[in-house]
Amino acid sequence: MVNWADPNVIARCGSILESLNFLCLGLYIWEYAGSWQVELALICRRIKPRWPLLPYIIGRILLLISIIIICWLDSPTSQSADCHSAFLAFSFAANSAIGCSSLNLMLRPFMIWRTFRCIRIFLVLATVGHWIVLLRVMVSFSVMKVNGSCGVMVVDHTEMTTLFIYTMCYDILVLALTITGLRNTPSSNVMWKTLRIQGTAYVLITCMANIIPTVVSSLNLNSAMNVVFAMPASVVSTIASSRVVITFLDLQPSASAEEICSRDVPLTTMLTLPTESSMDARDCV
Repeated sequence: MVNWADPNVIARCGSILESLNFLCLGLYIWEYAGSWQVELALICRRIKPRWPLLPYIIGRILLLISIIIICWLDSPTSQSADCHSAFLAFSFAANSAIGCSSLNLMLRPFMIWRTFRCIRIFLVLATVGHWIVLLRVMVSFSVMKVNGSCGVMVVDHTEMTTLFIYTMCYDILVLALTITGLRNTPSSNVMWKTLRIQGTAYVLITCMANIIPTVVSSLNLNSAMNVVFAMPASVVSTIASSRVVITFLDLQPSASAEEICSRDVPLTTMLTLPTESSMDARDCV
């Protein structure tokens, strides 16, 4: 039987945590470099800035910042750093990225149910509850130093478990409202099928990514194990959410910009990026 409270075991778990953080950094940099079409189009002013793109852009940037911070804290150069302030910045960036990932999907039913005020209020309240849980995890932590470095961020395991469970339930609720709303809304079959498939895939991926850290954190083995799978789950959720946002770019060859913009469902994450041959194409968000 493994004694998870043994200092040597905790140190070994901390080493595994550091390796996972650097693995997540490499994976996310590779993903970011291959999917920055929207950011490039905004920088080059090929599309106009729209507020529904904020969760997509901010979430991606904050997750990248959080991974860089945690990897820096794992390195020897962080020994002279203010550990609590550094972990606070990391916690803010990482938890905000989780919130933005779910917000990307929530904007769709929010617009689909635009004529039903009670449902929109319910969505807003659920979103506020999600961010309250995120905020709670952001600020309620301590630092366990290891070998003179900042070591491990210690978070109460019940709060971590609550966060993962709430996030999964929130994403499932958003998917259910999206599919239900689309059934009663005139829209093209291709669009309905795409939304259903990508929404279901996103929820399945995020739930699978969150189940492991939920189970591990609920066991409360030690401080390192409570958070060891948190960063991989955040990376997977953000990548899946980003893929959902840019999926409609693939519909461009099969539908003109006018056809996409004229549809009755105002998709918050759909846009048409102009190409060299059609710089005057309209953009839809």
